[in-house]
Amino acid sequence: MGRRGRKAAKLVRREDKFHVLPDDMLSRIVSLLPLKEAVRTSILSKRWRSIWTSHSELRFDAASVLGINNCPALMSEDQPESNSQMLSSKFVERVDQFMSYRCQGLNINYFSVHFPLGKEFTSHIDQWISCAVMKGVENIDLDLSEEFRLDPKREYTSSTEFQIYEFPCWLSSGPGRSCTLKHLRLASCHLSALPKPETLTSLITVDLHSVSISDQQLQDLLSTSCHLEQLSLYACNGLVNLKISAPNLQLKFLSIKHCFRLETIEIHGAELVTFEYGGHLPSFSFKNTPKLAKASLDFVTRISRMEGVMYALTRFPSDLPQLETLNLMSVLTLKNLQLPENGPIFTNIKQFELTVFPFDDDDNLSWIGYILKAFPLLQKLELNLYTPSFAKVQKEIERSLPECPHKHISKLQINGFYGNEQEVHLLRYLLHNLLALELLVVAPIKKEGRSITWVSKPERPWCKARLDRVYEWLLAVLPRRVRLEIW
Repeated sequence: MGRRGRKAAKLVRREDKFHVLPDDMLSRIVSLLPLKEAVRTSILSKRWRSIWTSHSELRFDAASVLGINNCPALMSEDQPESNSQMLSSKFVERVDQFMSYRCQGLNINYFSVHFPLGKEFTSHIDQWISCAVMKGVENIDLDLSEEFRLDPKREYTSSTEFQIYEFPCWLSSGPGRSCTLKHLRLASCHLSALPKPETLTSLITVDLHSVSISDQQLQDLLSTSCHLEQLSLYACNGLVNLKISAPNLQLKFLSIKHCFRLETIEIHGAELVTFEYGGHLPSFSFKNTPKLAKASLDFVTRISRMEGVMYALTRFPSDLPQLETLNLMSVLTLKNLQLPENGPIFTNIKQFELTVFPFDDDDNLSWIGYILKAFPLLQKLELNLYTPSFAKVQKEIERSLPECPHKHISKLQINGFYGNEQEVHLLRYLLHNLLALELLVVAPIKKEGRSITWVSKPERPWCKARLDRVYEWLLAVLPRRVRLEIW
């Protein structure tokens, strides 16, 4: 090496401050990088070649493994099936290679695969999971959904139908090795039978999305998961008669959505605090749920919309008298409900959030008086309004609303407020009857619900002018004790 080369090498060594650090310190630094960047450090020198294998969070998807952000755009129109298979094989080959190196490293905390892989790749996926489990993995996120499929326009025939992968519960523990898995998320998988009671004892959260699981399999999972605190079920259409019950069940959060074959739901949960449901109206049975304080209901099918909202407003007071917070989505139902004149009372609810979709200009608002009577101890009322951009009628609507003075609501929030006539009438009625109101929040902003999204556009001149007039009116009529916030 010439004089100039030796001088340059000396300068590089002088600027390299990492060479004085021990390997465990370098491993910690590299573990803070994204996985793809961590692997690139292996080309720096011999010493760096295996440093990256200490990375504890492994996230594999089309972008990180194949460098593809928009798979469908890269598919050939002439041979989409062969291209799809080629990319899947390349994805598996690269993850295989990566995991063979990673099995030599330290513990793995998080293992994730988001890519459409089917049953034909079972041996590879099993090997990845086995490696992660041997390294003490605590989080597994396996999303093999067809929404990630490389060719979404492809039509599958009976011979080429996408066969989904079966998650091997038996791999979660082994001889002389206890289960370390705490958080499990599966999408578009089968769930294998539990081979023995101690298989998944360490689980704290389980999220199943479009997973093929039977009533008995779920019951077995609950029975063995003695530390389970959160359970989410979405589009698990193998469930028919769901029973949430197990000895010493520690479940605190339960979400069931779009499981459309459900006929009955029976819940035994002494520790359950939050319950979310979205779908048609099944037969509910709440047994031994003394701590259940929060409930969210969204009835989405045409037949159950009316029955579901009526059930929530008339049966929940007796089924769940301890309830403190209720979130209810009303779609195409509220103005048509035949509510009883003297309905049951919610004796404990402090917060109520109601989504009204749509909030038509011919709504006679009879439901708002019912709510004020049915929730006598309510402290916060939040209304999410979706007002159509067109008017159905041009004539005046008679709204003869009863006096319903309420002594406890201190905060009123109205989202999706455009300043339309029916909205102003509703607000005027509430201001007249809410005797303890301290804070009024009016928000002409985007409101995202669990099943619906809308965006108001106050920047339009006609809308802005209307809102300005409403705000001027509010400032003039609001009692001094009420603070106004506009979001």
